[in-house]
Amino acid sequence: MSVRDGDQQLDLAARLSDREVVICAGSGGVGKTTVSAALGIAMVAELDKRVLVLTVDPARRLATALGLESVGTEPAAVPRAQLKRALGAAPKGELVTAMLDQKSTWDRLVEQLSPDRAAAARIRRNPFYNGISDAFVGSHEYMAMEALYELHTAREYDVLIIDTPPSRNALDFLEAPNRLGDFVGARLLSWLAGPTRMGFRAMGFAAGPFMRMADRLLGTDVLADLSAFVRDLQQLYGGVQQRAREVYKLLRAPATGFVVVTTLEPSPFAEAEFFASKLHEFSMPLRAFVINRVLPDSLREPEAIAAAQALAGGASVAALLSEELGEKVSADVPKRIAEAFLTLSRLADRDSRQVARLARLGRVPLARLPLVDHDISDLEGLSLMAAGLRGQLGQ
Repeated sequence: MSVRDGDQQLDLAARLSDREVVICAGSGGVGKTTVSAALGIAMVAELDKRVLVLTVDPARRLATALGLESVGTEPAAVPRAQLKRALGAAPKGELVTAMLDQKSTWDRLVEQLSPDRAAAARIRRNPFYNGISDAFVGSHEYMAMEALYELHTAREYDVLIIDTPPSRNALDFLEAPNRLGDFVGARLLSWLAGPTRMGFRAMGFAAGPFMRMADRLLGTDVLADLSAFVRDLQQLYGGVQQRAREVYKLLRAPATGFVVVTTLEPSPFAEAEFFASKLHEFSMPLRAFVINRVLPDSLREPEAIAAAQALAGGASVAALLSEELGEKVSADVPKRIAEAFLTLSRLADRDSRQVARLARLGRVPLARLPLVDHDISDLEGLSLMAAGLRGQLGQ
């Protein structure tokens, strides 16, 4: 389990120590949440800093692993005594975790960007508001960015580690601010802002069938609520656009660093490559790759491969094993063991070639975390992963 830059092991936590924001991004199912938590542990182990890990949808086992009853919307410190036991030494910093509260983040955004309190109250009372979080693609991603912006502005933490939302497309996170602006300022919403019976008649005969159908399916009160909601929502447009610019400025700032997390399966790896290229295109700072669930380099050692090939030959090996164990061992047993090793060796060689492809994206520190046969379910497991991110374990 190691972090490499060329042939040198690096301490990724120290490498990111001057960042105020670390964004762990990648497709769903690659271990972003676990890596985010482990990176937080790695940082507080050696840095006198207050670190917040903000997760989006933490699994119950992550809370257990951190020694907490749950990861809630209110920030909670990971018990220092438990961290000390897991690390074998007292942490120098403080680790805090929290889960994204999407509804509260929306509420604060409306309060901040509405022209007055009356408009904000109308939006929050409107029945359509309760469903807005699902009304456009990237809402969850935008709220994660909004929470990031709020936390960074508040300056309560030295480092913010953001576990981006699980997504089929990691690029949704980068596109979310513009998508919200497009949603609020869309022509369709402008058209819906005045769906009165007189307005539709003024728009021509073609609106008549739509109005009759809308009356039957929705009712006039629903259309009135929609109209009022859209008119109020459009008053936020200027503020949303300004906030998007501020968020993008933060994402491009030297104090921010992206960590792209992936596995070597074709789909998430291809997405990680694409995401990294987009970061370069958007002038956003890629600081590291974390390749999760990698087979160990020892499977590619020439001596081990030669020994496995000799073992595959094996009646004499079977005889030695039979003598050692005191019972007959079939000649097929060492052969099957050797073939299994050689299969894993070929897979490890394929992994190595896959990782080498990242070199074309530039000289970026690379953390390789090994494939394990169990979930990371306790602080000891997270601490072991954290040690790998600190360059303290060889692979």
